[in-house]
Amino acid sequence: MTVTNKELRRRGYPQADLDLAEKQREAERRAGGNPRTLEAVLYGRPAKARPDAPFSELTARQLRGRGRLGHAVLMADQEALAERDPERATAIRQASGILKALAKQPTQLEFSFLMGGNVSTGYEFHDAIRDRLMASGATPAERFAARAVLMEIIRWLGWQTYACDKTAAELGDLLGINPGNMARTLDLLESVGAIARIKRGRTKTITVTPEGAYRGDIARHAEAVDRYKADVVPLRQAKQTAAPNGRPDDPAAPVPA
Repeated sequence: MTVTNKELRRRGYPQADLDLAEKQREAERRAGGNPRTLEAVLYGRPAKARPDAPFSELTARQLRGRGRLGHAVLMADQEALAERDPERATAIRQASGILKALAKQPTQLEFSFLMGGNVSTGYEFHDAIRDRLMASGATPAERFAARAVLMEIIRWLGWQTYACDKTAAELGDLLGINPGNMARTLDLLESVGAIARIKRGRTKTITVTPEGAYRGDIARHAEAVDRYKADVVPLRQAKQTAAPNGRPDDPAAPVPA
């Protein structure tokens, strides 16, 4: 892939060196040869350190405010600017991009996804749902069915998303539960904040908070939380507003102790 002049300037090569390299390429072209790329002409020539390197304008307090990962991003960017080898500079910038994604922490909604590390199900989520089912007045059989259905929902979560790939009917077929019992079980799960259902067309998509259950790269977790807040949270707030007697009908609302 050809490296653009803009990228070369970002690496620290001054315009004078780029102009000289362009003249070298023009001479090679006039000689009837295959002109090299600007990157190839400049290879081995040290890039100049840029005066606006990231650390030059940041105080120690600002660096602390960015956190350790944010600090690592700045260090990687600084190293990329000072690196003389173009290939190494590109690799460092790629690493910096990964660090930037990791540095973006999702805003916690209710459960601490990171409590158990990069796992697909959050321990706090399951503990809370277990306790809420116990306090819901459901029978032992209903609680057992609800937890079984919840685990099946999590089993079919899409990659890097919070939505279940299976419909209620498909989940019923997989577990051998008739439609009536499945509907009552999903109502119970929604009432204790285990799931939320979004009507899309003629079907309802079953969703689980990405802090409670998540499939995908940990670096993309913040994106999943942002999508969840945009798609599901307004629906929950509308339900809470429309609930009779002022009782919250928000699936995410904690069950009273």
